[in-house]
Amino acid sequence: MENQTGNQFINDLVSRMTLEQKIGSLLTLGFAGTLVRPHIRDAILKYHCGGLRLTPSTRLFGIYIDPKSGKTIRDVTDTKGYKRDIAPPMVDAEQYASMLDELQILARSRPLGIPLHFSFDQEGGTSADYDFGGVNVFPKPMGIRATGDVNLAYKAAEAVSRQSKAVGFSWIHSPVLDINTEPLNPEIYTRAYSDIAEVVAEYGIKTCEGFKQGNMIATGKHFPGRGHSKMDAHFEVPVITVDKETMLARELLPYRELIARDLLPSIMIAHSIFPAFDNVDIATVSKKIITGLLRDKMGFKGVITTDSMTMVAVRYGVANACALALEAGADLVLMKAESVLVEEVFTKIREFVKTRRISEEELDQKVRRVLGVKYQYGLFIEFRQENPVAVVQDKGIIDLSRHIARRSVMTERHKNLPLLKTAKILVIEQVNKTPNNFFWHPGILYKNCLAYNQNCEYLEVSYTFDDDDKAAITQNSECYDAVIITNFYIRGKLANNQFIEDLLKNPALAQKPVVVVTNTPYPISVPKSAEDIIVTYATSPHNIEVCAGTIFGEINPEGTYPIEWRNL
Repeated sequence: MENQTGNQFINDLVSRMTLEQKIGSLLTLGFAGTLVRPHIRDAILKYHCGGLRLTPSTRLFGIYIDPKSGKTIRDVTDTKGYKRDIAPPMVDAEQYASMLDELQILARSRPLGIPLHFSFDQEGGTSADYDFGGVNVFPKPMGIRATGDVNLAYKAAEAVSRQSKAVGFSWIHSPVLDINTEPLNPEIYTRAYSDIAEVVAEYGIKTCEGFKQGNMIATGKHFPGRGHSKMDAHFEVPVITVDKETMLARELLPYRELIARDLLPSIMIAHSIFPAFDNVDIATVSKKIITGLLRDKMGFKGVITTDSMTMVAVRYGVANACALALEAGADLVLMKAESVLVEEVFTKIREFVKTRRISEEELDQKVRRVLGVKYQYGLFIEFRQENPVAVVQDKGIIDLSRHIARRSVMTERHKNLPLLKTAKILVIEQVNKTPNNFFWHPGILYKNCLAYNQNCEYLEVSYTFDDDDKAAITQNSECYDAVIITNFYIRGKLANNQFIEDLLKNPALAQKPVVVVTNTPYPISVPKSAEDIIVTYATSPHNIEVCAGTIFGEINPEGTYPIEWRNL
């Protein structure tokens, strides 16, 4: 009866929508930063957008810098007077929630009162758009798998949902369902639960059950599977050379299981070429993959969304690609660039409808699916239910975060651990992606090490070491009894492996412990010569807290190796 009522409500709504309102409802547009400027109001009122993709940690969106060459390879930014590399105004959770409330009120003031969805990434670790206000950030998916307890995937997803819903987020771009079968994958790595399809399916199911319990709209990604690649779609066009039989049995297994259980309200398409299904176009604009495979063969009835349409892997022109994706069968376009592209995308989609490349019947079906998910998850009637500060301070959630941190952190090698609490130690720590507040900031590992050893001293370095960093590391590390050095990896940044390998060969350090703290078990961040390696699976506060306790023998981490491949 509820579904019938919902269908009647949505059908009536669609029947009263103008063409422009229908097109807008299929757009998730970008909102970077914490200040609502006029173009955000235009996105809501002029372009009738269905939702906003929120990125509070940066004021600007639209630059892709090749990590190998250091050159800008795509820039779709309209600065509107802003300078680059300036952090947005800092907010706490209540302030950000109030701002989203105002935007939602604005959206509901539109003629048909259709609410916005607020989408975001919260995969774990540095992939956390909600990272401010002391929020409890859990490890990346592979860290959840490293706990060895699939029920913790459920609990973490439920906690993520509760914390995020209290702020106003409603549509999460998780879980990652890729099978990371390529150890050198620069884009997926620990964003995947594992390199074993059955494990990914198991943890994906529990994660989606947790999201469903928390009334959070989940998004499985990146269909049909981005795990077997050495390329990053942000910077180039990956070609996934996996045969059809293997794709059907391995990459598609988690999707089949989740679709059968009705646990995926939406699925995100990969910006990659899959010759097994279509050897010409990326999946994002491939009717063979979106309609033929996902809709027709696999029977998926939910919302199909694109990934960010400004990635380098998206050819054809951004506006044209957005229209092509809808023509191929997608329902929702993720267009994060806050620039003239918004007008271009809107105009191009309207052109496709006017020329019947997208029929009005198809357009209405897409709108019904998107609005139907919003109705199902209560967006038409619900505002925030809880105070965000009270939720992040909930003892149960804090205890769960600490428990998962301890269960996920692991010692990969430990010849010289623990370090002495009386030793003179240099902590060399990369400037990491953090909100830079009291809870989570550069130097957080150093801060936690001081709790055990007041003889620790600090050397802060760039995420990718520059020449000054390398000189300072070489010069200073010789003067200490032991060295702790971070070698974290994040997509889009060059790793520091080779320099650390060279450092470990320095005769002055030959008899001294050098502890490498990293966030992946893969060669992208694990130097072969290191004798002491701690894998954190996150650079967020509770995992770093466990890491420091592990280094000095006060905490026994319980993480287990989460993948079949071994770094031998």
